[in-house]
Amino acid sequence: MLLVNLNLDKSKINKYLSNTLLKEIDNSMQNNKKVILYLNKRWEYSSLICNKCSYLYKCPNCDNSMSIHNDNMTCHLCNFTQKVPKNCEKCNSSELQKVWVWTVQIENILRETYKDKNIFRLDTDIVKNKSDKEKALEILKNAQIIIWTKMITTWFDFENVGLIWVILLEQELQIPKYNTSEKVYSNIKQLFWRWSRLWVETNFVIQTFISENELVKDIVYDNYKEFFIKTLKERKTFNYPPFCELATIEYRNKDIEKGLKYINKIKDKLILNNEKNEIQIILNPNYSKKYNQYYYKIIIKWTNLKSYLECIKTDIFKDSNLIVIFD
Repeated sequence: MLLVNLNLDKSKINKYLSNTLLKEIDNSMQNNKKVILYLNKRWEYSSLICNKCSYLYKCPNCDNSMSIHNDNMTCHLCNFTQKVPKNCEKCNSSELQKVWVWTVQIENILRETYKDKNIFRLDTDIVKNKSDKEKALEILKNAQIIIWTKMITTWFDFENVGLIWVILLEQELQIPKYNTSEKVYSNIKQLFWRWSRLWVETNFVIQTFISENELVKDIVYDNYKEFFIKTLKERKTFNYPPFCELATIEYRNKDIEKGLKYINKIKDKLILNNEKNEIQIILNPNYSKKYNQYYYKIIIKWTNLKSYLECIKTDIFKDSNLIVIFD
């Protein structure tokens, strides 16, 4: 497995397409092999990194990567917010960089660069059901360069792949969950194993701005034991499973004010039932909007949540828009 440092290897075309990548694409095309360019999600997600020491900014409460919104950085897990710093808090360098990339952006750049090649973008905008999948399989037979998201690890299987290239590994770390690092490790290993098992010569490459990051090194050098020990230590420090139980209470409503009012009512019931203040209750007042509805979340951590959540059992049965997800 090869690691490419984007701080040292940027092409004139785009900072997310290294010279090494363009060279490897040309080699695969000459050998009539398919190229897969992998991005974890189809959408844009911004993060802050230090070009000098490879530090990736994380939330001090959750050990979760911070996302940039204008001049602020926010943790989408606990809602912690701080100003975007001017200097790295680890090495004091001023070489801080915002990074973000998405599938359509990469597709457009490649179509300009390889005008005579058959390029196909495969994400949830393209494949939404079984019928779309069948059509995609037909197109993939003649595709030369394929831009793919996470569905690659579970949905499709085909041969004649000469190159699998992870465009920006740190983008996976922006998913706002406590077990993000574990899932990133699993996703990348599953991606590479999928073609390694076919016993054909396929080049696997990870591209990143944070080549000195511990997780990146663990993945590239297959240091699963060290990764496992570090992850357990972090879970214990921040009180996450398996050292506690974790549940997310989610409520959705088409009316933004009614939604906020209702989720606050649920929070008050939970606090009232938490006499000894043993249970950690976090309400994220910032909603997310999906399909014309506003979503609110409460995150709860403790040792025996099922019995504790009996206090809102009636609310859950009465309102189908209120759900509890155990992690």
